[in-house]
Amino acid sequence: MTFTLRICAIFLFAFVLSGRALAQAEKAPAQAQKPAAQAEKPAAQAEKSPAPTEKPVAVVNGVPIKQSTLQFAVQGAISQGNTDSPQLRDALAKQLIARELFVQEATKQGLDKDPEVLAITEEAKRNAMIQRYLRVKIQLKPITDDDVKAHYEKVKATLGPKEYKMRVILLPNDQRAKELRAQLTKGADFAELAHQWSLAPSATRGGEVEWVSFRTPPKEGETNGLPLAIAQALEKMQKGAISNPLEVQGKWWLVKLDDSRPTKVPSFDETKQSIRNMLTQQEVERGTNELVNSLAKGAKITQ
Repeated sequence: MTFTLRICAIFLFAFVLSGRALAQAEKAPAQAQKPAAQAEKPAAQAEKSPAPTEKPVAVVNGVPIKQSTLQFAVQGAISQGNTDSPQLRDALAKQLIARELFVQEATKQGLDKDPEVLAITEEAKRNAMIQRYLRVKIQLKPITDDDVKAHYEKVKATLGPKEYKMRVILLPNDQRAKELRAQLTKGADFAELAHQWSLAPSATRGGEVEWVSFRTPPKEGETNGLPLAIAQALEKMQKGAISNPLEVQGKWWLVKLDDSRPTKVPSFDETKQSIRNMLTQQEVERGTNELVNSLAKGAKITQ
């Protein structure tokens, strides 16, 4: 049975990444534990040296909020791009206190036995099981600084001296393309026609496409995702110009050049974190695809 695995990878990506925060929160107490052989001491000696009690973050109506709970929240915030600081920890502590107050009041009203809550609880349990399983089974290759730098240089090498801002209209046949081209010649608004007729995802934005750059002269496979015919047309167009209908794999395109400028290449320091995040996601998807394929081979699945 063949699976569309990219969707699976994206779905499970959040489990793997959020699981990292949990793993970090668990790591500190685990590292503090002594080996079993060292931990085994006579009962009398153990009584003389009781384990220190962890001071809770707060106690809400007799219910303590553990430091490990706060640390888990901190790791989750860091994974979303925040920086660990006293201010962050104070804000998270207040959130945990508010959450505990809500939980206590909801319990008083019997919502802990509400069918909808119980169903969500069961789903949360399943998600936690999946999270733990994926952390163990998916072996991710660490993303090194060299990996990030190499990707930056690879992308940089694909850029040309200019970058282009354009709008496009994708059409099913040449007849419709010619009709719209004639309307544009008479002064019709490109964005309005794109919104009305274009089959491309950019139709909702009036055909607007992000800035793009490519090496010149354009060559097949070296246009940063643009069809070669469009890249060749852009290179020769002046600002405000509209192309004649361009055929690409049986579909037809109209292109308007809104603007062009010398290519702006962001520095490595400006982009390294986003590159690292992208490479990490790719690695998670790779590992997830391999795991799903492996499990699917030994499973009986009907749809």
